[in-house]
Amino acid sequence: MRLVSLELAHCEILAALHAEAFGESWSVKAFQDLVGLSASYGYLAQVGEEPVGFILCQGDEVEAEIITIATRRLQRRTGIGTKLLEHACQQTGRMFLEVDEENDGAISFYQARDFHQIGLRTGYYKHPDGRKTDALVMERTKI
Repeated sequence: MRLVSLELAHCEILAALHAEAFGESWSVKAFQDLVGLSASYGYLAQVGEEPVGFILCQGDEVEAEIITIATRRLQRRTGIGTKLLEHACQQTGRMFLEVDEENDGAISFYQARDFHQIGLRTGYYKHPDGRKTDALVMERTKI
């Protein structure tokens, strides 16, 4: 597996990977807008030439936030997410993220990688069935 820096040319791939991972789709245009920002950085994970995951962040060497991270469903629990997360975290002193309070798998994943909760955003996530759930705000400082 190799990591390549995100470029605008990857936005269609990012939209497809995001839709597969989350069952909802951010548009190609949304990814173009995000990837095109000067403070954005991220990585596309590839096995051979096949894209299998990505991470998109915003920030600098002092602090940054994970905007989204995704891996293909069939590639989960193979170390791709860990490699993406660790590589992104190496670029900054403090990394932040938000995660749905009901996403136990993601919360465990982040906690196992030294993230801890520092806040709560009430009603942050809106689900297709109309429910709203809170977002846990998590942080990791460079080790």
